[in-house]
Amino acid sequence: MKKNYFLTMLSLVFCFVINAQTTVSYTQQTSSYDATFTDGTAGVFNNIDTEIGMYANAGAKQVAAWKNFTDDAGNTTTMKVGDIFKISLSAYQAYGQIGVSLLSSPSATSAWTDRINNYAVQVNLNGNSGAYDPWKIISNGGAVNASTIYGSSSGTINEFVFTFTLMSPTSMEVIIGRTNNTPTSFTQTVTINNSDISGFSIYLTDDWDSDSNENIYWKQTTEYVYANVWDGSIDNDWATVANWSSNSVPTGSSNVRIPGTGITNYPTASAAVTIDNGYIESGATLIAQDAFTGTITYERNLGTTNWYMVSSPVTGQGIVDFYTTESPALGFGTGNAQNVAIAPYDNSQALAADRWNYYTEGQVDGADGDDTTDTFTSGTGYTVKLGESSDIAFTGTMPVDNFTTLSLTDNSLGSGNAFNLMGNPYPSYIASDETANATNNILAINTSLLTEETIWIWDQSLSGGTGAYTQYNNTSGLHIAPGQAFFVSANGASSTFAINENMQSHQGTDNFQRTETTRPEINLVMTDGSITRDADIFYIDGTTTGFDNGYDSSIFGGVSHSFAVFTETIANGNGKRLGIQSLPNSDLESMVIPVGVIADAVEITFSAVALNLPTGIKVFLEDRTTNTFTHLDEANSEYKITLSEALNGIGRFYLHTKASVLALNDVTLENVSIYKTNNSTLRVVGLSQGKTNVKLFNILGKQVLNTSFKSNGVSEISLPKLATGVYIVQLENKAGKLNKKIVLE
Repeated sequence: MKKNYFLTMLSLVFCFVINAQTTVSYTQQTSSYDATFTDGTAGVFNNIDTEIGMYANAGAKQVAAWKNFTDDAGNTTTMKVGDIFKISLSAYQAYGQIGVSLLSSPSATSAWTDRINNYAVQVNLNGNSGAYDPWKIISNGGAVNASTIYGSSSGTINEFVFTFTLMSPTSMEVIIGRTNNTPTSFTQTVTINNSDISGFSIYLTDDWDSDSNENIYWKQTTEYVYANVWDGSIDNDWATVANWSSNSVPTGSSNVRIPGTGITNYPTASAAVTIDNGYIESGATLIAQDAFTGTITYERNLGTTNWYMVSSPVTGQGIVDFYTTESPALGFGTGNAQNVAIAPYDNSQALAADRWNYYTEGQVDGADGDDTTDTFTSGTGYTVKLGESSDIAFTGTMPVDNFTTLSLTDNSLGSGNAFNLMGNPYPSYIASDETANATNNILAINTSLLTEETIWIWDQSLSGGTGAYTQYNNTSGLHIAPGQAFFVSANGASSTFAINENMQSHQGTDNFQRTETTRPEINLVMTDGSITRDADIFYIDGTTTGFDNGYDSSIFGGVSHSFAVFTETIANGNGKRLGIQSLPNSDLESMVIPVGVIADAVEITFSAVALNLPTGIKVFLEDRTTNTFTHLDEANSEYKITLSEALNGIGRFYLHTKASVLALNDVTLENVSIYKTNNSTLRVVGLSQGKTNVKLFNILGKQVLNTSFKSNGVSEISLPKLATGVYIVQLENKAGKLNKKIVLE
């Protein structure tokens, strides 16, 4: 008895490698199952040594059996993305029900109702009291998907094959096939009802097939096929067999999974590849340098219900499919109640609220035949928002080409603006700037098309989850993650934008990577207690006190700001509000940086973090309204002030880098900026409060203007109508006299 039992158990499971995937075959014998249930004249029995039969023909007429998934060592396991379960059946039809269900750790396996206890998906052939329905797939929330395949009454028995492939953590592809009596198949991808699928059940009730009671038989073709999983244990070469869980390189029939964690080397395919399906988990990357055939799904985790700006890292993902297959469903957008939370950006609109072009419920609901046929455009960004934090998934084909004709528009001369929402089109990182990649980067190849070498990325985590835009330039060393969208500002020179394959790379973690640096820098922070904003000052050899394209970056101008801190250039003021300003890495004590503030009349607090400044150099914030200096870079140091009126610009606050404590008499006119905003207006920035006299002379020395004003940080002086040419501005107050040259054009 024990010996026979042992031999039987040995035959229950065996493992082999086929089609570059590991396959575990489950022998169909009653001893293979972990639990069975019968009620009435019903039962399960061995039919030869490779299949089991079921009957249910009197009384309650119910029989069910349950089995856990096991690996080749007999250990229980759960279904992972890319795994396949296949089971075969010989049957006619039943007055009651024939079925197979995939289950997620059922809480009990002792009653008829437990056949679908914690089900993920059911496939049932219902007799419907003699009406005999087709096979139906029952999925999330009891949704019913009827197939086109029926059973039949006594005659030639039907041979059915059911194939379940976990396509994503929330979706299952189900194939119902009939291999005789006019072979046919039906395929449906559904949202599963439960995750962590641990096994299956088979069942039968009332086996009357309209002519007679007929047994059903579960056949030997019952197997579990593991996805071929990348582990990168050797290197990042796709073609290295030891990098794969099956110790074989994927083939055209393989399902492949690339994990998002625990991997040091992510795959690069340098030669042509053909697979069946590939699933790339959030955080993972894949680079293809040649043809890549097969369906690819890229998963991206959205950890909150905030707005995110995303792009598709595959080609061909439909908007409707994206909306209808996401679970939880995409939340609603703002504005019209029928808007859904998927929208590209339209910079031609005059109102900022109208620039998000939301899809509507009617366009994406999969009903009424009026759905959009749009797909996510490669290289284009979209905003999305989930009803619950979860993963989103993009399914399509692997991008293997350069994207050199991405749409780029400049509507700044009309009612709109010049900002374009682009996106990473690859399932890998791309270099944004020369620090990330010296030559092959977004800013380098598109510089002639942009108003400045800056990209802006929405960070939903900033300001306590309300979100804010962060600017990046050549100082940043940013690798843009797969699925990440970003803004650029067009200058109208071209209608196309380029993102190329040679910008791709793998990075160690799923975060934006900044290159480690020892450069001197200051991070100036301002908060009102609930919202926090900051501005960076970097000291880099070769930069100037004017605007350095690629090293100075404006704060994002595509939205209005109610609370912000920024700086302006020290020399040649042009009004750009900088989130990043790079200055020469020498003579720091001579440079005084105008600090701009946008804030209502509230209490604000400044602080600063200084790194790698020359020994002895300290950071001071000057407030020219209160005539105070605050040493900001000391431990726990801050400057707190309640504004008596709203601020919107520079003129009150200045940042100094000095070796000694500052006093009021340390402020000189050399730190004052004078520039024209147009040919009829002169702007003076940086004067302390008090009376100032200004004179204007032409190149021949003739005085053409003499006026005085009381300064409050920023002053604008109206100019008389003057001929084009060079003029000298002479500024004089109690601090001294200053001469500067301007050019009227």
